[in-house]
Amino acid sequence: MSTLSAADVLGPEGMLAKHLPGYESRPQQLEMAALVAEAIEQGTHAVIEAPTGVGKSFAYLVPAILHALATQKKVVISTGTIALQEQLVRKDIPLLRQLFPELKAVLVKGRQNYVSLRRLGHAASGQQALFDSREDASELNDIVKWSAETAAGDLADLGYSPPAKVWRQVVSDRNNCQGRKCPEYGSCFFYKARAEIEQADLLIVNHHLYFSDVSLRDEHAGILPKHDVVVFDEAHGLEDVATDHLGTTVSDAQVRFYLDGLWSRREKGLLANQAFAFAREAVEAARTAAEHFFHQVALLAGDGAEDTIPLSKDVVENSLSPALDALTVALTDCQGRAVDDNVAAEVRAQAQRAALLSGAVRTVIEQPGEGFVYFAEVPRNRERGAISLNANPLSVAELLKTLLFTAMKTVVLTSATLAADDSERFLFLRRRLGLETGVAKRLGSPFDFERQAKLLINAAPLDPNSPRFEQALSLWLGDYLDAAQGGTFVLFTSYRQLDAVYQNVRGRLERANRFVLKHGDGMGRTQMLDLFKRVGNAVLFGTTSFWEGVDVQGDALKHVIITKLPFEVPNH
Repeated sequence: MSTLSAADVLGPEGMLAKHLPGYESRPQQLEMAALVAEAIEQGTHAVIEAPTGVGKSFAYLVPAILHALATQKKVVISTGTIALQEQLVRKDIPLLRQLFPELKAVLVKGRQNYVSLRRLGHAASGQQALFDSREDASELNDIVKWSAETAAGDLADLGYSPPAKVWRQVVSDRNNCQGRKCPEYGSCFFYKARAEIEQADLLIVNHHLYFSDVSLRDEHAGILPKHDVVVFDEAHGLEDVATDHLGTTVSDAQVRFYLDGLWSRREKGLLANQAFAFAREAVEAARTAAEHFFHQVALLAGDGAEDTIPLSKDVVENSLSPALDALTVALTDCQGRAVDDNVAAEVRAQAQRAALLSGAVRTVIEQPGEGFVYFAEVPRNRERGAISLNANPLSVAELLKTLLFTAMKTVVLTSATLAADDSERFLFLRRRLGLETGVAKRLGSPFDFERQAKLLINAAPLDPNSPRFEQALSLWLGDYLDAAQGGTFVLFTSYRQLDAVYQNVRGRLERANRFVLKHGDGMGRTQMLDLFKRVGNAVLFGTTSFWEGVDVQGDALKHVIITKLPFEVPNH
């Protein structure tokens, strides 16, 4: 196996060409595969911009697989979108497994995706105390039935997202886990998944899970096993994800949700047991403190405008952390009074959570660390949005230099768009991410865009904030779709706007017998994309998840209409 090169697999006379009728070897793909293989072999890092059509997934998968099989060392592949993750897991890796049948590849999911059988049994036996509606109890009973049938025990296998207040009672939780002492350990879905991960050669994750794992390494609570090679596809989004996970965020909705799980105003929750009555006062005190505290934060925004507000140290009095500290003490006392191990585990986990929330609030208000930006976000509609406190690193460069580029032997960063200018060295990206050494390459595109594509820009664009925008867009869109004869993505930055325009043009499309798919109508994104490909001349109205990582080959997709460029809010 070690004598094989990436060119032996991807070249014009290679294994893939012999196995796959119509396969075309691409020079750019071979060049990228050689760069990735060289970086892995020499223990260096690499930054590679690979435009659409290069075939970058095979260009990093093949050298990653060859290395993993030859050395028996794991390689992690991280993606930015579900779309690309599903392409790797459902299409690319199964095809390469036909060439390398010994390959073991696993899609890694976070712990919050798995049901805990012990917690599920405990919740089922005490559901009258936990839930105040028949609907929630019915949801729990559905999960109980499903748990007896499922092989995976994760949300993807369940097929839908149950209400958060139900799922939190049954989800696998590291603070509540009894490990090998648990009576359900032998049947535990999470530990079965971990066993598969330990046996795998290739681990497929997303950026959020990877950096969540990075942030937990010091606590030895990460889910990923030891590895020293990681490939980040869609690496253009890496800085934002790292910033989110290496910072601190706490919101009023988060605190309220936590407290309601302990003891709601409808007298339901973990503390419904009469033995814990003394702790309910601490919950009510924390609830009152939270309402007052976040009200003071909201006042910083002024007259109800949505705002991102810089926070100076101690700008509001931190009345919340002391209340959460008192709750932590009360819950710790409850643990000693618990009559069985399940209740003790639940109470212990909630005490730890109260301490974490208290610490997060202190971090943002007291601002003990330099190199962070502290701010609050206050939504325009206070009834629907969450007020959040945030502490984000001003730069993740030093953190990533230590936690990623020094910790790993090889990190490969790739995407269709990485360079901020015409530079071949990616100086801006490398400075932002803290990458000081390694190979840098900007590959050419195999497509002749001047001959193969057209870019059309409306000569009389309307202000997207104008009340006439949706009506004008609908009229123009109807005319264009009539001429296009299907094979079209219509992409929006707002689901509300998508729905409004869709309703305006729906009748016209139906009269023209167009096959129309609308994101958010109940069909899953993957199922919708598969149907779009099969129909061949469909029209798909989509939002965020259809902007990146979507691969539709041939004539099934001929037109992409961008209704509004997805710029970030300026004050972010």
